[in-house]
Amino acid sequence: MGKFNKDIAKKVSLQTIGGGDGPSDSQGIEIKSPGKMYWFSIKGKTIEDLIEVTTTKLFDPDGEQQEYLIQVEDPALREKVFNKADDNINVKLIVRCVNWFGTEFLWLPSIRTKGNSKLASTSAKKAIERGLDGNWIKCQWKSNSVGWQSWSHPGTDKKPEWSKMSDEEIIDMVFDERIIESLDHEALIRNTGVKS
Repeated sequence: MGKFNKDIAKKVSLQTIGGGDGPSDSQGIEIKSPGKMYWFSIKGKTIEDLIEVTTTKLFDPDGEQQEYLIQVEDPALREKVFNKADDNINVKLIVRCVNWFGTEFLWLPSIRTKGNSKLASTSAKKAIERGLDGNWIKCQWKSNSVGWQSWSHPGTDKKPEWSKMSDEEIIDMVFDERIIESLDHEALIRNTGVKS
C-alpha cells in the first residue's frame, strides 16, 4: 500500500507537464468542491506552501470513477504509468481547507492540464491566494468562460481551526489505496486489463 511522499510529489511535479490547537478528529476529511462549503480558509501563507500532485481518474472495483495520485520517481516508469492511465493526466494542487463550521476538506483544482483552457487554473490560483493566511472566502465554479469565482469575507476576527494531522497523514487517509507507485497498481491493471 502506497504512502504519500511530499518530496517526491514536488520533484515529480517539476518534471511533469512543467496545526494548531484545532479539532483532533479528522476522520471525515474528504475531497470536496468549495462551492458548497460556505466561508472557508486555506492552510498556508503562500501558494508555494501547497503541494502539486499528478492525478488521473480511473475506475475503482465498484465501477466508480475515482481520483488517483501518481507518485513515481523514475521518469521512464512514470511515462509507462501515464500510458496505462490512457494519458488522462492532470497536475493539481492539494488545497487543505477548513470551513466556518470547522469541517476540513481537500480541494483539488487543476493547475495544469493537457490542452485545456488556462482560465480554470488562473481563476483557481486567484481564489487560493485570496483564501490563504487565515482569510475567509467563498468560491464557486461558474462556467468554462468564467472559471472559479471567489470573494473575500467582509471582515471577521474568526481564526481557522485545523486538526493536528499533518498534510501527509491527511493525504494518506484521503487517498487510501489510491496512490499509484508502480505499474502493478490494481487500478492500472483494471484500466488496461493487462498485468505489467
